[in-house]
Amino acid sequence: MKNIIVLLSFFSTFLNGANWLMLQGTESKVGHHPWGFLQLRFQDNSGEVLIKNGINKTPFSYIKPTLQNQSEFQIARARPGLRGSLDDANKINYFLLGEVAQNGVNNSLATHTDNYLLDASITFKHLPLYIRLGRFKYAGSEEGNMARFVSPFIAFSTVGDQLMLERFLNTKTPEASNNDLFIAKPAEGVGTYRDTGIQLFESFALNPTSYLTFSYMLGSGTGLKNDISFKNHTHYGYLSYENILGKGKGYKQEALKVYTWYQDGERDLADRIRYGLGTTYFYDKLHLEAEYMKGKGMIYTGVKDTDNNVNTNNWQYSLQASKENEADGYYLLGIYELAKQFELIARYDVYNRMTNIKSEYRQFKTLTTGISYKFKAYDRVDINYAYNKASAPHNQAADKILKSFGNLLSIQYTIVF
Repeated sequence: MKNIIVLLSFFSTFLNGANWLMLQGTESKVGHHPWGFLQLRFQDNSGEVLIKNGINKTPFSYIKPTLQNQSEFQIARARPGLRGSLDDANKINYFLLGEVAQNGVNNSLATHTDNYLLDASITFKHLPLYIRLGRFKYAGSEEGNMARFVSPFIAFSTVGDQLMLERFLNTKTPEASNNDLFIAKPAEGVGTYRDTGIQLFESFALNPTSYLTFSYMLGSGTGLKNDISFKNHTHYGYLSYENILGKGKGYKQEALKVYTWYQDGERDLADRIRYGLGTTYFYDKLHLEAEYMKGKGMIYTGVKDTDNNVNTNNWQYSLQASKENEADGYYLLGIYELAKQFELIARYDVYNRMTNIKSEYRQFKTLTTGISYKFKAYDRVDINYAYNKASAPHNQAADKILKSFGNLLSIQYTIVF
């Protein structure tokens, strides 16, 4: 932890600074604005496949979300949207975004969990604080906050994917369970860093170039599920300081940002706590980011095959629910504009899972490198190559399986409309 704080402090001394709360929650223009994006993706996984007694031990050697092939072309995201204002004074804004692709939202683990509406919110500007109601992204990790079509990194970091992207299990009919471990089919699609609830937020100008932004949200804790009972209510807090460094606006604003966030929610199985801090820098040709995250309770521990037929895989989520279970991790990334339309990228991320139980402890390390070519505006081609390593230092059998972890080639074409 001390090493991570030192790294964050180093980056913050000279500190992308997009203010995602304001960009996604408010509108600067009166009217209605159709928008959306499409992402076409090819991936190839070089991992080995290990089957023992009919059980597939290596789900990480397949392509998400269905885990059926090691090489695959996908329509990764297909998201049509509409945003704008509902009055001439621009005091009431709305934001709509759908998802029609068969990805982790609609077909996780080849289990149809269709939910074609990601965002549906209204923001009121009548009070000194903005009030947003509906389903939308909660303020938190920079990875989760940012619009996916602007990122040259095709996959989330491992800590972002496993610790922050919430999976919802069908715990009423689990394949296996005890007081802590649950193995079950998805009850719905991945949470996509979204929830339904009410949010209060504002960005205050400290001077012409510096801003303090805060957000508090009370969410239902149910992800994309159409449930507003607030039985699993979750508190989301966020605070950031941003200093404008140069030109640009919106997603392309040159700025520094330092931020922290905290989430505390009740779940049917145990409390779920997540928190983190990070910093971003974007100026001229250079973009740097660093973020540390930690979680307690509801620790997702991957995917298990529960079918001992050698010819079939019955994939199910695995979850260590107890609030005593912990995990943490971080990522460091850099993007450099090599030429007007080319960017070189690199990201190193580490995830420490189940740090409280030696036999269950797993460490994941990934170095992602790549290049990005921008056609115009946000249309782009991204090529990523991820070097993956995983280990179980205190569990020899698991460590042997994790040596089958392979590298991942990803190529993605993004069209923004």
